Amino acid sequence: MVFGVAALAGLVVWFATSSGRDGGNPVLGIASGNARVLEGSEVETISDDLGQTIFWAGERPDTDIELRHDEVGNTHVRYLTGGAEPGDPAQVYLDIGTYPFENGYSVISGMAAEKGLRRVKVGEMVGFYDPERPTNIYLGFPDRPDFQVEVFHPEAEGAIKVVRSGDIVPMP
Repeated sequence: MVFGVAALAGLVVWFATSSGRDGGNPVLGIASGNARVLEGSEVETISDDLGQTIFWAGERPDTDIELRHDEVGNTHVRYLTGGAEPGDPAQVYLDIGTYPFENGYSVISGMAAEKGLRRVKVGEMVGFYDPERPTNIYLGFPDRPDFQVEVFHPEAEGAIKVVRSGDIVPMP
């Protein structure tokens, strides 16, 4: 039984971490049809409005905060720059994905110890990334154990800088 759970968890994480190796979309896709820029106080209410936890990297200068979500609770918060429109297909923006994932913290903690992956720890948060693709980091938080958070940054060292800054937190 333990082997089966571990194997399933490993497959889920393997899928997530291998999504962009062959030049495909490096973040787990959510249709851009519902992408919209959050206006004013929406940042402070969107988690409650949707009834779910949404992680983000806080306010960032010279960006518009885009939100995309789907019916199963996957969300993406992207930081659009340069006048980009919501739903822009280019993967050139900081993107914080929040995915409901039963026992996500436990799975991420276990994967962070696997050979070949790099472990990241900031406070109680634990995560990992594949050194061949440092643009994507997968995180788990003990106070939100049933979520996986993905941080994508188009620059190789960008994702790790954002994670190590401690800015990845639930939206208010």
